[in-house]
Amino acid sequence: MDKIQSARLFLVSEYLKKFPGIFDDYEKKMILSYVKNNAFGFGLMPDLIREVYDELGILEVDKNIYIGFIKMIDELFELKDKNVLEVGGGVLPRLGERISQIQDKGTITVYDSRISEYKEGNTNLRLVRKKFDGRFSVKGIDLMIGLMPCKAAEVIVDVSVKNNIDFIVALCEGGPHGDEYDYFEDDEEWRCSLITYTSRMVEDNKMGKVKIKYLREYGNPYPIIYNDRSSN
Repeated sequence: MDKIQSARLFLVSEYLKKFPGIFDDYEKKMILSYVKNNAFGFGLMPDLIREVYDELGILEVDKNIYIGFIKMIDELFELKDKNVLEVGGGVLPRLGERISQIQDKGTITVYDSRISEYKEGNTNLRLVRKKFDGRFSVKGIDLMIGLMPCKAAEVIVDVSVKNNIDFIVALCEGGPHGDEYDYFEDDEEWRCSLITYTSRMVEDNKMGKVKIKYLREYGNPYPIIYNDRSSN
C-alpha cells in the first residue's frame, strides 16, 4: 500500500469511527476493503464509496462524477432558481448538498430512506428519509433528477411525465434484480426498454424529445437521459 492509499485509509477509518452508526458492519468492511485494495480506482465505483470519498474531499475534481453531473444539469436546465427533486440521494446525499450550494432562489428536496441521521438540511436543501414511490406531492417542483438510482429511474420518468415536469436521470447497470416481476434477460435490455418507453411517453405528452448524453470521462459508461422541450 503506497502513501496515498495509506492516507486515504486513515481518513476513511477515522470518519467511520467518528460516525459509528452511519453504516452497518458489512458496509464498513466493504468500504475499508475497497480503500485498502483500491479495487476500482477512481472510475465507476460503488455508491457508498463515492459518497464517502466526496464527503472527505478525496475525489479529484476531474474524476468527481457529482461535479460532472451537476455541470451537465446546470447547462441543460439552469439550477440556481429551479426547485429540484432528487430520488435516491444515498446515505450521504452528496449530489443534493452540492446542488444546494450553487442555488439562489431554488431548492432541492432529496428522497431516500437511507439518508444518515447525521445529515441535516439547509436553506436550500430538504432531506426526506422516505422511499419515493410516486405518491408524494410534486407541487412546485421544476425538475426531477436521479444519479444512478437503479429501478427508481422508472419512477422518476413516470412521475415527471404524469406531472409535466422536466427530468434528467443517469442510468446504471441496475434493472433486473431477480424478483418475480423481472422479465429482462440482462441490464442492457432493461436500459433499452426504459429509453424506448421514456421516449414514447415524452413525445405523447408533448414534453419534447428524449436526448442522451454520457459522462464517460468520469468512468461512467451508462447513458444519461433527459427531456428536451426545444425539440417540440
